[in-house]
Amino acid sequence: MAGLKRIMIVLLCCSLIEITMPVHAMAAVPSWGVNGPNSRSISINTVFQLLQARGVKDYRFNVNITTDTEATLAPMVHDMVTAASQYGITLKPIIFTSFQYGDPTDAGKYPAGDAAALYAQGYNRTYGFVSQFRNDIQEWEMGNEINLKVTDSSGNRLFGKGWTAAEFDTPLMNQWASVLKGISDAIGQINLENGTSLRRTLNTTSTMFGFLDFMASKGVAFDVISYHYYETSGTNPHNYWGGVRPNFDLFQQLATYNRPVVFNEVNCAEIYHSDFENQAGQPVTENCFKSLDVILNYMNTQTSANIESVGIYELLDEPAKAPPENRFGLLYDLNTPKISLYILTYFAGGTLTSAERQELINRGFISN
Repeated sequence: MAGLKRIMIVLLCCSLIEITMPVHAMAAVPSWGVNGPNSRSISINTVFQLLQARGVKDYRFNVNITTDTEATLAPMVHDMVTAASQYGITLKPIIFTSFQYGDPTDAGKYPAGDAAALYAQGYNRTYGFVSQFRNDIQEWEMGNEINLKVTDSSGNRLFGKGWTAAEFDTPLMNQWASVLKGISDAIGQINLENGTSLRRTLNTTSTMFGFLDFMASKGVAFDVISYHYYETSGTNPHNYWGGVRPNFDLFQQLATYNRPVVFNEVNCAEIYHSDFENQAGQPVTENCFKSLDVILNYMNTQTSANIESVGIYELLDEPAKAPPENRFGLLYDLNTPKISLYILTYFAGGTLTSAERQELINRGFISN
């Protein structure tokens, strides 16, 4: 009788407690991340507390080093550094200077606006800012999707093209090379002066590997390759669309550069579809969840590229933007997660509630 009572007590306790548990994927990717806003527009402590619980460690955000941010940018990033240290988050800033916004003179500092001016803009802005955080932030990305600024003779972006450096030898890309070399050289100089090992990241997308080769030919040093990947579940990165060239293995291609790789913008391609509902249970949205799960599985099981991190774009929906840019979030807002957040949590080895875990089981993403 006493034994029966003990069993009944255990069963009653289990029925009253909602179980939360860490659910671990087979982690080949060492770190998982998100893209998100900076602390001007959100409570960064709340964000980092959420990410810590979900097992997410990398936080990619914009750093606009321009005249209009001189008084506010450094204090903001200092606050982010403090919060990141508290919650075990690694900051991954993206450097933008005024040339990103069409100003080659940096608000008149370099009125000639020529190659020397562009180099000075990149170098001086970067040196002054990054020096302040040389002991706090170890990796700096040099711009974002600059490769997409090049078009062919028909005015189209180089999707399926862009395999060669020659395709990027345009007046605009030579201007960008001056800016990026300035940024790259500044970080190199900081390392030289301080014995630090800050890393420089350069990004490309699609088949535009010629962008990396072109920038390297212009003396732009980079230590890490960033790649952006938005696809559907039917896409196999081991047999990836090559456009004007045969299909190829994306991971093997990235491995040829002998550098670490970060996939720091990843999501399903269904978000771009005009009929995307952004609502669990609806067909296109459910296909999106399936695609994200398939994508992360591919990245977690490949063995060719040295993938250091995979980051989802992005943390939160941005309802003020027009479609599709308003609906990439892992959450609708900080209190309302989507199934995609549960998928990332699983891969990152974070904590899922029993109800969240059941959502993944119901969709066949994990086993019971």
